[in-house]
Amino acid sequence: MKLNELISLFNKQYPPSLAESWDQNGIHFGSSEATVKKILVTLDVRAEVVQEAIENQIDTIIVHHPPLFKAIQRFDLSQPDVAMYAQLIKHDINVFAMHTNFDAASNGMNDWLAEQLKLENVSSLVVHEDETNPGIGRVGEFSEALSRTDLLKVLKETYQREQLIVIEKESRVAYKKVAIVGGSGTSFINEVSDQEVDLFITGDITYHQGHDLYEAGFMTVDAGHYIESIFIPGLSKELQNTIEKNNWDIEVVASQVNTNPFKYE
Repeated sequence: MKLNELISLFNKQYPPSLAESWDQNGIHFGSSEATVKKILVTLDVRAEVVQEAIENQIDTIIVHHPPLFKAIQRFDLSQPDVAMYAQLIKHDINVFAMHTNFDAASNGMNDWLAEQLKLENVSSLVVHEDETNPGIGRVGEFSEALSRTDLLKVLKETYQREQLIVIEKESRVAYKKVAIVGGSGTSFINEVSDQEVDLFITGDITYHQGHDLYEAGFMTVDAGHYIESIFIPGLSKELQNTIEKNNWDIEVVASQVNTNPFKYE
């Protein structure tokens, strides 16, 4: 299979038209005419991931977060990111990114995050402008209302945390309706407020955004950007099912590298 054939399949499921205007989806390294035999699925392209790819003789990396967002001014190999790019080129590794289009699409990031929490009656937080596709974020409900204690227990178990960053001015007797936006979702605070939710889950909340959310009238949990690592097992499974269905000679490897820069000690 050629990389462009694989990309065509991805584009049908996760249309590029769903991406935000600032995004950098698509091929970052390699050629659309390259042959795909062994795929590595990862959340981020970091030096450790590239080394993992080299050791596993990977020819194609499918990544959620685009590795190139700004122009390289110098190809200076003393810079870690540039050295990583050089390794990708040296070893002929293709890199294809699906980011905000994957976040918005059906059976993509935010649907998987809603499924992970076992939410019911799920709908889009923001409907895409063409109104025929879902948009960023999901809104749903727990099967039954949870006390504050039980809610935090569920979230800690789901995200494998002993502590969570919680923003809440006044606690509620029960929590049922949830909005979730994977990654950085604080720009959607107005849309979340309009949904009259009990809980908002996202990541990358700054100090001043925290003040705004504190006054919003619902609980907000900063679960971190790394909850999007659900991309790795989720897309690996989707790819494997498609490969088996079509009897393609392609191997899929789920990255074992934890690329979360934050540690919780």
